[in-house]
Amino acid sequence: MKLLVGLVVGFTVTLNAFTQGYIVPNGVMTNLYPGEIDVWNSTHGFQDTGFQLTPIGKQQPTLYSNIFSFTEPVTIGVRVFLVASNDAISLQPILSQSWTELGDASSYVFAVGVPFYVGLYTGASIEPPGPFFPPYTYADPVFGWAKLVNNQGWIQVLDYAVEYQGAGIFAGTQTIIQSTPEPSTFALGALGTLLLGFRRWAK
Repeated sequence: MKLLVGLVVGFTVTLNAFTQGYIVPNGVMTNLYPGEIDVWNSTHGFQDTGFQLTPIGKQQPTLYSNIFSFTEPVTIGVRVFLVASNDAISLQPILSQSWTELGDASSYVFAVGVPFYVGLYTGASIEPPGPFFPPYTYADPVFGWAKLVNNQGWIQVLDYAVEYQGAGIFAGTQTIIQSTPEPSTFALGALGTLLLGFRRWAK
């Protein structure tokens, strides 16, 4: 019986090891295209999706621009949300529309010198039959966050993290939300074979 318990525990640990996410190196970059913040998904070769927050005016009283327009290039896109520190950036709150989502041709006010967080959601491709505008979901998604600040009229990236193969990430941290895997056909078959073999051995 101890042998069976050990084998089952080892099997479960091995299965879960394949479901843990990891942090994508250089997940957010600002030096690919002028004025653009890019989410780098290195899991699919050279694939990046970006957005811009362009200064367009001042909401008085302020010395520097604090009104910004949101735009993104014509790509598979990255969905961007206004979030708070420690928010769980994952699919469930995105589907529930828990946060304000930044949209093309819309403008937003960001006070000078006050850091803020955005949640990031993109992936390998838009899940069919995805529309050409949000909301939509991504195949093989990545989740992330960026800490931004209006630095004298220009948006600057202070910190970030992007994760892959997990269920999301907590804003402002490197803590990945682990996914709960559904047992695959192979996994269930292997476990059944293990139990059957033990039963015959026990006889």
